[in-house]
Amino acid sequence: MTSRRAIAPVAAVLAVLAFATALLAPVASARVSAVGLLDYKRKPFKVGEWVRYKVDVSTDQGLEDANLQEVRVVGEDVYRGEKCFWVETWYGPDSVKASYDLALVSFDVFKDPDPDLYYQLYVRMVLFGLDDEGIPEMVELKPASTAAKRPDLLSLRGKTDSLGVERVTTDKGAIDANVFELKRKIQNPRQMADSTVNRITDMTRKMWRSTKVPLTSLVKETEVNHRLIQSYAVGQPSTSAPEIPLNSLFRTATVIDWGTGAKSEMLTTWRKHRGFVRPNSMGPNGAPVEDAASP
Repeated sequence: MTSRRAIAPVAAVLAVLAFATALLAPVASARVSAVGLLDYKRKPFKVGEWVRYKVDVSTDQGLEDANLQEVRVVGEDVYRGEKCFWVETWYGPDSVKASYDLALVSFDVFKDPDPDLYYQLYVRMVLFGLDDEGIPEMVELKPASTAAKRPDLLSLRGKTDSLGVERVTTDKGAIDANVFELKRKIQNPRQMADSTVNRITDMTRKMWRSTKVPLTSLVKETEVNHRLIQSYAVGQPSTSAPEIPLNSLFRTATVIDWGTGAKSEMLTTWRKHRGFVRPNSMGPNGAPVEDAASP
């Protein structure tokens, strides 16, 4: 089989931690996985549960976009001896014009003390694309075999503060939600010939959470991302150089509906045709890597 439609690199799919932030791009190129959006501190999810959000995105350059994003648990399987569940995500103006993604996640994620950081280690298969006949092809992600391969991601958690309780007005009515604010600043310095170039992402995320919302516990979320760059000569401290703003992105996601009974045509098709599974492996420190055969 040759995969020609809806292809996205595995690493790119798993890098999406929450809502899509694609802006004014074709829906097919905005495929995302909502595996990182799920609330793994709750008891295991029920098959058929789903939740839908309205996602508004804008930039400081005046670009604006609005779409819907839905996450649903659409099945369970025992894969290589592990009990797993299927997560399907669609993102777009509606369910017909949306892009779709599918991932298989081990139930062991519910046992992890830090699932918000390490959920990727429990993803067992992700969608690679669709072949010429529209049959899904999956990529297998092998789990880390030892605790030594567990990467240290605690520095990525940032600082979270509790801001009390607020009432949020939604299409499902008013919901009293616990409010949290997360601040995280990630620096990525790269050594050049005679200088260091540091690319910085400064993010502030505000979350309204309630167990009334299935799967995610998320009533509303706002996020501001500032991208900055810093350059300084070799031997000089980073504090000697200013952080120059590049651009800013603003996103608001609000729950609009949820329910039960969700099914996946994509999963049904894959099961029916015994869809292809591409072998894959774990990269350094147990992080998933893209299959070498991928385009």
